[in-house]
Amino acid sequence: MNKILQEDFDLAPCMVAGYESFMGGLLNIVHSGPICESMGEQIKSYVLDFVQNYPLDSFDRFSDETYMRNYIGRDESGWEAIVMSWKKGNRTAIHAHPQFAGYTFADGEFLVEVFEPFKEGIRLVQEMTISDIHGLYAIGEAGKFNNHIHRITCLSDMAHSLHVYSDDALKGEKLDEQMIYQF
Repeated sequence: MNKILQEDFDLAPCMVAGYESFMGGLLNIVHSGPICESMGEQIKSYVLDFVQNYPLDSFDRFSDETYMRNYIGRDESGWEAIVMSWKKGNRTAIHAHPQFAGYTFADGEFLVEVFEPFKEGIRLVQEMTISDIHGLYAIGEAGKFNNHIHRITCLSDMAHSLHVYSDDALKGEKLDEQMIYQF
């Protein structure tokens, strides 16, 4: 049986008040229709606009061991928004997500590695170094938590990112123990 990300986080999530307006706008977008490229672009634009106008330094909660998750909100259908605070060297497991996963890098520098299934393991298909405000999203198969396999590493002293998921991101499969094929 595959492991899931939830196994990496023993601490209860930190809920941050004051972001009801952001969540209201986000939920208006996500409940306007089916998950598709158009919705992905709307979410990306909305979150990019937010991080350009509202610095995330109020989420300065860091750890030497792992990135820190700060929940902004979650609705009854599962959509959630999470600010992640990073220190240099913090890295996610190689992992996957629900149908929609959006990442907005607000400050700092990151390495994003994207993988795909290959034979009985995975292979690296893309590496991106991100040092400006930048948004990405991926749309996968509904009801699955093996979409958009990736790993994020913080390269700067400190950084923040804002993530939007269509369901509990911690249900995403961990793939660190998979064979990684090189080309």
